[in-house]
Amino acid sequence: MGEDIEHTIQELKSQEEKRVSYMEYCKIYGEKDNLLIYIMKMYEDRDGGDNIEIRAEKENNMDVYARFVLPANYCTHAYGFTETELFQIEDFLRDNAVSIWDMARGNIHAESVA
Repeated sequence: MGEDIEHTIQELKSQEEKRVSYMEYCKIYGEKDNLLIYIMKMYEDRDGGDNIEIRAEKENNMDVYARFVLPANYCTHAYGFTETELFQIEDFLRDNAVSIWDMARGNIHAESVA
């Protein structure tokens, strides 16, 4: 019984370490609109792999948003973006995946991302 409780406590600690609070990753300045990229959460899939949920939204209109999952880099749902804009966000996420993963894992802080 004591081992079961200890195992449960360790499992909860492990899940807590992987949890990422909602944090701004960066702001991309555009000609018309600025784009905000947020790291929403880090979670384990059913196979034990780590995933990060990303939200991209227009700064002046939070109703225009898209959600992506890394490392697969696919869009789970989007509203208000054009197809071209979604491809540009996917490219950005792919090109910056290493620093996104580092920030989600707590290895770097928002101030150090250029």
